Amino acid sequence: MTYLVTGGLGVNGAWVTRRLLEAGHPVLVVDRQTDTSLLGEAASSVQIVNADIMDGEAMRALLAKHEVSCIVHMAALIAGLQEDPLRGLTVNTLGTAQLMDAAVKTGVKRFVYTSSRAVYGNITGRNAYPDYEPVVEDQCLAAENVYDVTKLAGELIGRNFAKLGLEFVALRFATIFGPGKLTRHGAMGIYGKIIEGAMAGVPVRIPHGGEERDDVIYVGDVAQACLRAATHAGPAYTAYNISRNTGTTLREFAAEVERQIPGAEIEIGDGLNYFGGDVNYCGILDNRRAVEDLGFSPEYDLGQGIAAYIATLKALGLAPAGA
Repeated sequence: MTYLVTGGLGVNGAWVTRRLLEAGHPVLVVDRQTDTSLLGEAASSVQIVNADIMDGEAMRALLAKHEVSCIVHMAALIAGLQEDPLRGLTVNTLGTAQLMDAAVKTGVKRFVYTSSRAVYGNITGRNAYPDYEPVVEDQCLAAENVYDVTKLAGELIGRNFAKLGLEFVALRFATIFGPGKLTRHGAMGIYGKIIEGAMAGVPVRIPHGGEERDDVIYVGDVAQACLRAATHAGPAYTAYNISRNTGTTLREFAAEVERQIPGAEIEIGDGLNYFGGDVNYCGILDNRRAVEDLGFSPEYDLGQGIAAYIATLKALGLAPAGA
């Protein structure tokens, strides 16, 4: 049983690849990039194929050759989608459909789709400040921006391929932090900016958002969730929130970084919605479904996640951004 991880060299995918390897599973990585820095020593234990998921014929041949039983689909375009919606829809939506089609035609049993809290769209009302009532999976899906729409489309397409016999599971992740995100995802890596700025001895200034609570999860728990979804005997649902089920303010996050890195200079301004823009993604995701059905349980609290981030960056030999 081979597990294929698309985007398996990426910010989140590298941790999924490593976790599957640690569990003793044979892993095949498909990625358009060749940088294995986030995999570290694990890169020597995995087969990496530089391929494009848009090439349906090539993907069918690859799946058949390696007798892939499960796909964990991590690959996606993130940056620049608002400026080029067609590119985003083509790669993220059509590419996902191409991969699902290849999976069905080659007998792949399960497809784990990495979705996002973004499918819920603008978080408002009791789910937002100051109540932060946790968002459950059955709430209205109201994706707004192009990336959000592609993630929702992937879920809906997956449910239809499930009618053809493909076991489909979507994981809706809360806000993820982990090594590599700041460098590769830029402004989306605000938590990495706080940690790596402190590690580099650079003063960190975030102009606003210090009072906003958000559900923040370390990338190690993303990997755990993917492993559980991929290996579970029979998931009862097609969608699961993956989160810590708790809210943390940006100031609380910064305070923990300052505790672990004495001398860090971090200043967070007042207000809400530190991401900016007209869509508020901050809130808490109810993770009870994943806990009760998949057996998911966060392995990293806030302090442990930050400590793991710092230790992993050092172990991989990666300099903090700004150093």
